[in-house]
Amino acid sequence: MSEHPNAALVRNLFAAFERADLAEIQTVIPEHAVWHFPGRRGKLAGAHEGRDAILAFLIDVTALTKGTFHLDLEDVVANDRWAIALFRGRGERDGKTLDNPTCLKMRIAEGKIVEVWEFVWDLFAVDEFWV
Repeated sequence: MSEHPNAALVRNLFAAFERADLAEIQTVIPEHAVWHFPGRRGKLAGAHEGRDAILAFLIDVTALTKGTFHLDLEDVVANDRWAIALFRGRGERDGKTLDNPTCLKMRIAEGKIVEVWEFVWDLFAVDEFWV
């Protein structure tokens, strides 16, 4: 059985993030997209609305960790409207270490990722990491 095209879309997004290929990321994130990142105090917490805000968010992930952030993609499942990505996020920042299982729930429309909800295993640790 072949992989759903939306699963391939998500795998390509992860690969583009790893390569820091902003041009490729822009091809799957429309102008009106929203990325919801959990937390209350962390520098990345909240809704990042619009493509420019999402790109700035992704750049901040790398910048705040001085390039140490890495994703280990574990699995992607998808259908015509939704994709779920399971990954482990790892990085170092200001003497702190992050190693956290994470899930992205993505709403997809017309071949674009229009909304992302990010769920983390240890919300308190993730929020503290990004403070």
